[in-house]
Amino acid sequence: MNEQAVSMSAIEVLSPGMQSTMQDYPGRRGYWDVGVPPSGPMDMLALRLGNRILGNPEHTAALEMTLSGPTLKFHEACLIALTGAPMQAQLNGAEIPFWKAISVKAGSVLKIGAVRGVGVRAYLCVARGFAVPEYLGSQSTFILGRFGGHAGRALQPGDKLGLNTASGWSDCKQIYYSLIPQYRDHWEILVMYGPHGAPDFFTTEDIEVFFNCNWEVHYNSDRTGVRLIGPKPQWAREDGGEAGLH
Repeated sequence: MNEQAVSMSAIEVLSPGMQSTMQDYPGRRGYWDVGVPPSGPMDMLALRLGNRILGNPEHTAALEMTLSGPTLKFHEACLIALTGAPMQAQLNGAEIPFWKAISVKAGSVLKIGAVRGVGVRAYLCVARGFAVPEYLGSQSTFILGRFGGHAGRALQPGDKLGLNTASGWSDCKQIYYSLIPQYRDHWEILVMYGPHGAPDFFTTEDIEVFFNCNWEVHYNSDRTGVRLIGPKPQWAREDGGEAGLH
């Protein structure tokens, strides 16, 4: 991390939410060969737009919140922006909007509740960014490896989050409404045909089914892989092959 002034206890975690972790863009890349999967924001666009609103560089670390967010007490004044899936958000008991810069006074309490409607993850960005160290070139949290981000884990009650306080960041910006992603429960995604397709593993019919049906994301999914619920393939082989690698 670049040398800069740091406020070490600007934000106190009163309640951590379901799973709140520090993530930066583009995250930790290039270490699969040593067993470290990619880390970083699940919704890269939302994090980058939050930083753009505050005038931060797009790689600035932010707090990623999953399904329900934390309750935070601000011991110093700062600017924040909330982006991503819409969650209930109150500052000192008053509703605040997503996708715009919000001024927070010292002593204020920000309470972020559950997701409203569709979507899973939202982001809390702060002007100048959170003060978290880099590990393997990134400030992103890797929970399974217990490194990166804040203490290598999700937030816990009583955590103190520092903020970068050095000057040199840009003024806040109003982003165009057209840039804000529309979250929904059905997505069409790009899939690249890989080396494990027909006819060695899947049959031709399997591939047709794969590309032409709807799949549901299983709850047991994370950054290391996404498990899908859908039609069972017939498979091109009768058994798993060597070491069950089918």
